[in-house]
Amino acid sequence: MNLEEGNSSPFSNLPPIVSCSKYDCRFLVPAVDPDGDKLTWRMSTRSESAINGIPSGMSIDSETGLFTWTGAESFSNGLYTVQVTIEDRDQEGNVKSTAAIDFLLNLRDQGVNASPEFDHPPTPEAGSVIKAVVGQKLSLTIQATDSDPNDQVFLNHVGLPVGATFEQTVSGSTTGVATLEWTPTSADMGENLVTFLANDNRGGASSPVGVKIEVIKPAISDVKITSTISTADIQIDSSSYSVPPSQVAVETDRTIVTWEFDTFSVGQLESLATDLKLFNVQPGTQRVLTEKLEISYTDIDGDPVRETLGEQKVKVAPTLTTIAVDTDKELYSPSEQVIITGLLKNQSDIQADARVALTIVDNQRVLVSDFGVFDVQAIAPKGQISIPSQLFDTTSIYAGTYEVVAQLLGSDAEVLTQAVAPFAISTSSGSLTEVGALVNTDKPKYQAWDQALIDLRVRNLSQNGVFNGGVGTLQISRPNGELLAEETYDLNSLVPQGSSDRRYALALVDREAGTYQLRWVISQDGEELASSKANFQVERSETLSLLGDVTLDYYETGEAKACQFETTNRSSQGEINANLIYQLVSLDDGSVIYQINEENTAVSNTNSHLFQLLLSDPPAYGGYACLSMAEIDGELIELAAAGFEVVPPELNLEILPSVKGKLLVLVDDLERSTQDYNDASAQRAYLESVLTANEWHYTLVDNSVEFDTAFNSGLFSAVALLSDKVTLHPQTEHLLVEAQNNGMGLLLGGSWNRRNNKIEKALGIKLTGKNNQVSAIFDNGVIDQPVASDAIASQGLAMAHCGAEVWAVFNGGRNASDSCAYAYAPAAVTAGTYGHGGNSYFAYDVLDLATSYQGLHEQLLLEALLAVQPNAWPAAPGRVVPVEITLENLSRKAAVDVRFTLPQGGEVIESQIPTTFDDGTWLWQRDFSSPTEATNVLYVLLPDGVAGEVSLHVEIKAGINRDLMVDDSELTYVLGNLDGSSKYRVASDLLQQLETDGPGIAKYRFIAKKLDAAVRDQTKGKLNNAIKSILLATDEISEEKHAVAEQLRFVLDSWLYQLQRQL
Repeated sequence: MNLEEGNSSPFSNLPPIVSCSKYDCRFLVPAVDPDGDKLTWRMSTRSESAINGIPSGMSIDSETGLFTWTGAESFSNGLYTVQVTIEDRDQEGNVKSTAAIDFLLNLRDQGVNASPEFDHPPTPEAGSVIKAVVGQKLSLTIQATDSDPNDQVFLNHVGLPVGATFEQTVSGSTTGVATLEWTPTSADMGENLVTFLANDNRGGASSPVGVKIEVIKPAISDVKITSTISTADIQIDSSSYSVPPSQVAVETDRTIVTWEFDTFSVGQLESLATDLKLFNVQPGTQRVLTEKLEISYTDIDGDPVRETLGEQKVKVAPTLTTIAVDTDKELYSPSEQVIITGLLKNQSDIQADARVALTIVDNQRVLVSDFGVFDVQAIAPKGQISIPSQLFDTTSIYAGTYEVVAQLLGSDAEVLTQAVAPFAISTSSGSLTEVGALVNTDKPKYQAWDQALIDLRVRNLSQNGVFNGGVGTLQISRPNGELLAEETYDLNSLVPQGSSDRRYALALVDREAGTYQLRWVISQDGEELASSKANFQVERSETLSLLGDVTLDYYETGEAKACQFETTNRSSQGEINANLIYQLVSLDDGSVIYQINEENTAVSNTNSHLFQLLLSDPPAYGGYACLSMAEIDGELIELAAAGFEVVPPELNLEILPSVKGKLLVLVDDLERSTQDYNDASAQRAYLESVLTANEWHYTLVDNSVEFDTAFNSGLFSAVALLSDKVTLHPQTEHLLVEAQNNGMGLLLGGSWNRRNNKIEKALGIKLTGKNNQVSAIFDNGVIDQPVASDAIASQGLAMAHCGAEVWAVFNGGRNASDSCAYAYAPAAVTAGTYGHGGNSYFAYDVLDLATSYQGLHEQLLLEALLAVQPNAWPAAPGRVVPVEITLENLSRKAAVDVRFTLPQGGEVIESQIPTTFDDGTWLWQRDFSSPTEATNVLYVLLPDGVAGEVSLHVEIKAGINRDLMVDDSELTYVLGNLDGSSKYRVASDLLQQLETDGPGIAKYRFIAKKLDAAVRDQTKGKLNNAIKSILLATDEISEEKHAVAEQLRFVLDSWLYQLQRQL
């Protein structure tokens, strides 16, 4: 401690023994510093306290002094010695002095005796700072409560200031209350520390609560108030001071009034008032009374304070004349006269004039009558004069309250002051309001489940009075007199003879039978003005207690599937027996299709009665309804109904060219031996299964004779040459080339030989030898979603296919020695075009390997067959046009007849679904049992001897069954345009044009001779000779790219087709 600085050390009045719960040991260590220095707390060290064993877990907050013992529950009950050091610090935070606080901590386990606890409020919180003013009494209430029902609480203190009293006012119970009272003096200025304690009669003690009482001096002293008042036309009444001034000084043009107070206590209030008399005032102006007001004092910290307020002004009244107005009485009946009188008083000392406006207004301040403005002259000083009397006729004036308003006007017509005189006009009955009420129902009798509509009316019966609104109350009573319902309405104003209507809907809901009473009351401000009564009857019927509901179940396609009936007993009666009737009714003619009865069925009021009616096909299309009815004791009522529509099935029909025409396949003879892995029989069986599975219409031949016959028939749109041993006649090869040019598809595959040299040469296929090093083929990324990337292969050919797309390649070996060879790998499968036709070449025996391995070989074969099919096979007599018909059923079920009318002489030679020939038409019948679609491919043989456009006409009939068939739709599909002109004549015309437009073709005369020879041979029936002549002609123009040459060749190909069909 540094005594030179005069420092005072901090101190604490913590009691020497502090009780603490071992489960929550926390309390504040109170402390105060007389010098007001900042305090900090810490646990004393072992060397400072000389305490041998300080328990672990004890700590104290350095800023607040909150002591905490963490983990106290692990220690035994009893007394523990504790020392806390309190330090005061300077502004730099340096320790100025310390104070050691020793105390015993009594650790307790609450057990069966709970310690008392202070109640906050009224007890101040621990650590609170309470202000006390010198000379003013401070009163604090201290209260503690013990949760044990039979304990008594005693309150005590430590550090009570000198002169203070502490008295326990409530004792002997579980709550103790004490009062601390203290009137501090100036000697008590500063902080005073007081600690409160609470104990019970069984030794239980609370944690201490320490508070600081800071004593401060009175708020201000040396108070001086100075008021400066002008002496111009102002006189002070010296006898009117509410507090005598300390000094009054009169200067030249002002008076200075001063009040002085030695001190001014907190809450002290002084009223400094005086009366002033003003002279030469001007009405409506403002006069300055106090020029300024100055206040000076010394504040609580001893600092001087000075404040100055501005002028104080007073507004001079606009007039010194008063006005009064009155009527001869307060209440008038219709057509009476109101006598209005008034009086003016001059309160000034001089003569005055006045201008008065007189009006009558209603209770809404709306002008009713204007009597105009009156000028009154020369009212004597302090005198009075009456204004002219006026009469007001109440005829045609509404009953109600009114006011006569008399206004004194200024020079600018502003209102200076006014007076009012209230009066009232009654109705003919003498009252201010005359209204009537009426209540009735829409019918006199209801069933227990009806809705009663109650009409309410309020009417203003007065001829001259306005009804200013009120409240309408409807009361409905049950037969036993109990109130059933009550409804209140706010009523608007009504003009004389006006009325207002309302309607209240009362749902009876299982009401008991009997007479129900209605009362409709009109009131205003709690006073009943009018009322009306009515009644209605309620009857009960068991049948009407039943409710029904019908719902429809639908198929996903929208057709009605079943009717679900639900019958409910809504009454309070537990069970009702009824005959329940379910019907299916035609909405078109009202006939009952079928009916089901459930006799004497018990319907409970807790569970609904359910019934399902499955719907079958009705006798006709139209509207139908499912009805539920109930019958009790001969009374039959309809409970519910639900309707639905039965319509013909919804269909879609689409006709498109089929992607798969008839296919002619050349395979090896079963009798011939081959060098393949699989014999001819196995290969044929495999091929037939694959083509059938993929819905190809095909013909297999295994020799050149059968091939020529089938090929010459003209029925096939594509040819596949898959044989190893069959050799075709050169003329057949030549015809195949021309058919390819004309649009027929062509697929070639097999082992190495030169039998098809004519075909290969024409198609740009060049074979330069065998590729014996082949062991596999690889997909080349052209076909979509290959089933495998590679497949086993052998006995390949070194092949180049000029201008073709490579679908698959060999895994290695020899490539073709030709400029058209595929640069990246030996080509295995290609796809190209020739003229109007598509072609594909397999440089290995695809049928043999597909028979063995399927997989990629099979996929390539099927994809190639699709690729070579003609997109638009030219129409010609005897040609087969494949037509794909897709029929889609969008309904649940359907019976469908599709009738085809073919061109005269046309014929359906094949169909995927059996058809029936009926009356010169073809009929496709299909029954659907679900929403789905069916496809039928018709191979239509075009007729001979018909020219022009040929069409397929389609008519569709459909129904939900074959007894309800109706017309659905019809359409026409164009099969093609047949050219009946002479091919020779057309070819001759083109040749003549070619002679002019294509001089580069030197042998056109040779061509002309061959065409002449062909027509002669055709006439003589020498068809083969005619074919040979035409083939020689095509050889001369096959390489020409001239447009006329290509057109000529196409005509010659069509001529060849006609001749082939005649062979």
